[in-house]
Amino acid sequence: MEKYLQEIRKILTRSSIRQRNTDKYLDLASLQGPPSPEELNSTALPGDALVTFQEMLMLEISKFSLDKIKVGINELLKHFMVSINPELEDTLAEHYMYRLRLIFKRCLMPDFPFPEEIWNYICDCLRTTGSFLLEEGYYTASREIIDSLAGMGRIAAVKGLPTANTQSSLRILENRAIDRGEKALASVAKNARFNLET
Repeated sequence: MEKYLQEIRKILTRSSIRQRNTDKYLDLASLQGPPSPEELNSTALPGDALVTFQEMLMLEISKFSLDKIKVGINELLKHFMVSINPELEDTLAEHYMYRLRLIFKRCLMPDFPFPEEIWNYICDCLRTTGSFLLEEGYYTASREIIDSLAGMGRIAAVKGLPTANTQSSLRILENRAIDRGEKALASVAKNARFNLET
């Protein structure tokens, strides 16, 4: 486990996003209109900074390595909390939650024997991560956590997984938002809780 943890941390350190990249790889699917000649001539390389991490964790999921999967999720979210900054708050939140949602969806496949354990672990981790973000004043990222937790919670409910932990996590985030004076964010968490199984 120690070697695995070191490897994950090394990969996450290499994938750090510290500032906005102005020279982005041109992904035609992301454009609203035709590309400019400058965009077409960009030399930026494709790829998500967390692809290597994602591939490594997907391999552990295919091996049903429950403890390694949990460590991977934990390290992903810890790296997110260490990496977040005001300039990239929205980008990083979307980026890391996208990766977490992919991990969650893979763990729902019929061949995976521990979906409930992973789902409860994700809820616990997102509760802690969301609380940290609220305390640090990252309200946009907190909203992404709440939305991701609610979205995965609805999928979990459809798949027959328990949602009590999801409800509890959303309630705690709602209360933390109230404590920080963020009534609109608290309302989002409350609505997510009420709409979880509808």
